[in-house]
Amino acid sequence: MYPEYIAVAKQEKNQQATWSFGVANRVEEVHAGLFSNAVQALKSNKDLAQVDFYVCGVCGNTVEGEAPEKCPICGSPKSQFFKVA
Repeated sequence: MYPEYIAVAKQEKNQQATWSFGVANRVEEVHAGLFSNAVQALKSNKDLAQVDFYVCGVCGNTVEGEAPEKCPICGSPKSQFFKVA
């Protein structure tokens, strides 16, 4: 879905939409990986490790363990991350 949106945004020379859809695409790839890990654990009848999750308030990137100094997706500082309980 996002690659098509990105292509249209580029065609229309809409830089903000291009950036936004590009970021959303990368964040959804992260979310898909986290979901895949959870599904695999369920199928293997294993528990997931108890870890903290932090979400970037700017782009929605989700990381395990500890918030990074800078978001690898949008570049926002660590202060933009919030812990999800």
